[in-house]
Amino acid sequence: MSIATKDWVLLPELIEAIYIAERTIYKHKKSGVFKAGEHFYRVGEGTVKGKCVYSLEQCKKALFDLSKRNKKKGETYKKKIINDL
Repeated sequence: MSIATKDWVLLPELIEAIYIAERTIYKHKKSGVFKAGEHFYRVGEGTVKGKCVYSLEQCKKALFDLSKRNKKKGETYKKKIINDL
């Protein structure tokens, strides 16, 4: 089954599907962009931390909403930097 057809994925699949760094995912969880029970759930028992399982569609929606709130535009570069690249 390909990533495009699965909704619930583990962290490595989420990183690959939405092109976001693992560290950024943890930052979004800490800041409340990704919320437990809505965007992910944790598998494990007792005090042992288990793996998180993420809803691909809910995470995408949360990132779109974050982009709307921040109204960020794409990066701009000087011509010299572009030529050097």
